[in-house]
Amino acid sequence: MKKAPIYALLASACLISMTLAKWTRIPAAETRTVNMSLGYVGTTVDSSTGISPSSGLITGDVIKPINVAAGKSEAVIKFAKQSMLKTASFVSDGLEGKVDASVSSDGKAWNQIASSVFSTSDREIKLNAGAAQGRYLRLQFELIHGGSIRSFQVFGSLTSEEADAIEVGEDSPVNYASAFGGGRLIYMSPESYGSRNEAASGGSIDFPESNDKYRTAVYDLGQVRTLTEFGSVHSPRPVRMTVYAFDVLPEKEDWRGRLTFDPTIFDTTQPVASGEDPQGAGVVEMNPDQAVKARYLALRWEPDFNPPGMSIFSLKLNGKGKAKGGNKNTRGANGLGDKGANSQSPGGLTTPFSGAPSGSGVGVGAAAASKKNKSPK
Repeated sequence: MKKAPIYALLASACLISMTLAKWTRIPAAETRTVNMSLGYVGTTVDSSTGISPSSGLITGDVIKPINVAAGKSEAVIKFAKQSMLKTASFVSDGLEGKVDASVSSDGKAWNQIASSVFSTSDREIKLNAGAAQGRYLRLQFELIHGGSIRSFQVFGSLTSEEADAIEVGEDSPVNYASAFGGGRLIYMSPESYGSRNEAASGGSIDFPESNDKYRTAVYDLGQVRTLTEFGSVHSPRPVRMTVYAFDVLPEKEDWRGRLTFDPTIFDTTQPVASGEDPQGAGVVEMNPDQAVKARYLALRWEPDFNPPGMSIFSLKLNGKGKAKGGNKNTRGANGLGDKGANSQSPGGLTTPFSGAPSGSGVGVGAAAASKKNKSPK
């Protein structure tokens, strides 16, 4: 009896199972912390010197650079109320020196909670505050080389549920990648299970070493959102980024009963936006040709070579205003969302399992491809 065909079938089945295992849905946390350094949650810049524009610390625009001069400079951030602070971080472009973080309950008596020394080659600077209490956060820079920072974030006691109760005007820009409104990461590939928890809780998405052509992150925004800007701050290497929008994800249960994502959808779907970082500046920003309405977004990065690893420090998934209660009903039957398998959002650039003609964007140093493109200044 010829057993080779049977072995071949078993081997193929194992390979299919392994492929599906790479796209296992990331479990949802009951509550998520939200970036506290956002103007629309009541945070303000109390004072600053040597940092311009200091308002960039609270706008939530992760792409826009904030210049920090050589020598001594500082900024004092005031939160809406007394809060617990766990971590603060930012992405550095060319800075060398040190930064000290201190907290205060009244803006007068200060307690230093963290310090970091970094060089021009360091990209993400993290300050671990433990569980410091205060209403004010002071950052004091002492730099040998000035430069710029992006994606300033502070995480602590503000949860997604509390943030959802905050009223935001219709014209206020909101970054739905920040867990505000219920947005969360539900798939990443290739995936390192060691970095899954940090990525799922809103931290950096650290893709491991891989021969895969793409690095992919899929987000559930909690409900249908209208988005007008996309981008990322990432490891400094040339990369192309594309964005896909869905009302319903192509998911099914695998043999273990776990939800998996079908990546073959990318073979038949057009992106709603695309952009490039050809110089490897570590930043890409793009605008779609028209507003995108969708609940789910798939973001793909294609490096020009397969690096030993690649990190996405922050994402820009910006829209205007928000509807409350975005994280109440984040999964319907079979995990296909709460609108049904054939639902469509009204207007905008999306259909189930289908994208739309792509917009485009550029990274730092790239030439614009259309009038709607813009590169970070």
